[in-house]
Amino acid sequence: MTLTLRSIPDFPPPWAYASVRFPQASLSDRRGRAQAREHFLALKLACSRAAAELQGPGAGELQARIRTAGEPIELWVLSHPLLEALPTECPRAERHRADIDQLLCAFAS
Repeated sequence: MTLTLRSIPDFPPPWAYASVRFPQASLSDRRGRAQAREHFLALKLACSRAAAELQGPGAGELQARIRTAGEPIELWVLSHPLLEALPTECPRAERHRADIDQLLCAFAS
């Protein structure tokens, strides 16, 4: 017996056919997902820019964890250590903090 994706129960997931059954609803769902993805990428970019300012032994690991983050919750978890590790003498530290805080608040609303 050959195992195919179609023989797996619940594959594809029911939402995969949303555009076939509900064209108007799926259009707004797709827009919502696209907007959420844009916010996630903006947050990831802001975190990456802030992480580029880091120096020290744990900087490389934190930068790698930010690069590999795939969900907003991962960036939220990493934001506290990231903001704590920002050097106080960095002239852009406050800007990084404000950008990350603003983007995190956008996910909450």
